Amino acid sequence: MAHKEPGQLQRLVKTLDDSASLFFIHIDLKSDIKPFTSLIHQDNVFFIEERVNCIWGDYSQVKATLNLLERALESQNKGPIIFLSGQDYPIKSKEDIDAYLSTHADYDFINYVLSPIDKNSKLFNDRVAKYKVNLSDRRGDYILLSPFGTSLKNWLKVLSALLLGKVKRAELLSKIINARECRFTEHHKGTNWWCFSTATAQKIFRYYQANRAYLEQYYQYTLCADEQFFHTILKELMHEDKSIKTLPNLHFIDWSRKNVPLPVSFQKEDLTLLLSQNENKLFARKFESALDTEILDLMDTHIK
Repeated sequence: MAHKEPGQLQRLVKTLDDSASLFFIHIDLKSDIKPFTSLIHQDNVFFIEERVNCIWGDYSQVKATLNLLERALESQNKGPIIFLSGQDYPIKSKEDIDAYLSTHADYDFINYVLSPIDKNSKLFNDRVAKYKVNLSDRRGDYILLSPFGTSLKNWLKVLSALLLGKVKRAELLSKIINARECRFTEHHKGTNWWCFSTATAQKIFRYYQANRAYLEQYYQYTLCADEQFFHTILKELMHEDKSIKTLPNLHFIDWSRKNVPLPVSFQKEDLTLLLSQNENKLFARKFESALDTEILDLMDTHIK
């Protein structure tokens, strides 16, 4: 999934291309796709046509991911399906990546909090109980509405009319929110980067297809749905399917650094940190070519 820096995406594909892998790419609908397709046009690269206007913290991120997953499954190739962003980069060689995935072929890789989201927590209130309604597609331009008692409908009409300035839209919003329901007894949260076996990916996608109307009705009004959707479905499947086993995801992401935008955008000074990651960390996120391309040159030298 990418939205900028076509040259960096081309480099990512080239670095990972082992002639046996297929690459399915979603370019954000807001972005011009031509700079990407003009640079990247190998036979094993497929830019999917079902593009989505991706909004931060929104169900649109999940929809784009599902479109990618559907296209990958339609290829009928076997093997692990790895979800990456255009700002990821490998920190292990292709051979090391293949070897690790081969020796752990019975596992899926995803990070999630082991316990369900606490129903008494602020996190549950914001991510599950409240309704996220976008005011535009700009990052952070949304409101969270709380359902409270029988006066919800009238309250929503007033509030949304004030915020949106259009009574008609306010009435529609009220109907949508009143129709929203949640069937999950447990909600799970984690990072949105994963690696699933073909078998597990098929199970998740079949679950989505069988429950599509409900899932889309619910998650399209959920804050940061991309950090819950696959995690909650996977845990639901695991209650019955004991063959699904998970390990932590394959990404190294640094959220711990002080006084910098997070997650950290790695630069040349981070080379030792990146190379010292355990064998299960195959990729790092994130990299910004506009900020520092030397770190990518250094990684290329060390992982080949």
